Amino acid sequence: MLLIKNLETSRLTLRSWRKSDKDFTLSLWGDRENGKYMSDPVRENMDEAYLKCVDEMEDNPEGYYLLAERKADAMPVGTCCIFPENGNYDIGYCVAKEYWREGLGTEMVDAILRWVKAKGGKSVTGEVADGNLPSIALLRKFGFTEDRKTRYKKWGEETYFDAHYYKLNLDGLPISL
Repeated sequence: MLLIKNLETSRLTLRSWRKSDKDFTLSLWGDRENGKYMSDPVRENMDEAYLKCVDEMEDNPEGYYLLAERKADAMPVGTCCIFPENGNYDIGYCVAKEYWREGLGTEMVDAILRWVKAKGGKSVTGEVADGNLPSIALLRKFGFTEDRKTRYKKWGEETYFDAHYYKLNLDGLPISL
């Protein structure tokens, strides 16, 4: 799905992902450190089936794939996704390691939460590996709590992650969060 209007923060524009963003995305997700806790494969394990999936992200009928760019210079700094289903919106996010600890993940998640709330979403979930402490802290900052235990596998590898879904109920929360 494509956004009708970009999501904006003080420093970022979150816009619909385009095929022209593929090189940045693959370098981000395929980096061993940056993509450590992602289900996406490291660069050398990106097979044709995986690359076909990436090619189909531009107008995926099941969800929104977004690119986060700095407003100042349109430099891509991360990606995120939003998958709506029955009033719940499952999210994912990734900030390029060169920009870690600058608050960009907080801005991305805040923009997503405001957008979901404005669309009438009832809850937001995010699956996070138990070892990904910065991501867990980010979701907890917004009031997410552990919802259920899960486990996922990295594409093309025998690497598994024990994880949890974290959930935030939006009912009663102000739209400004």
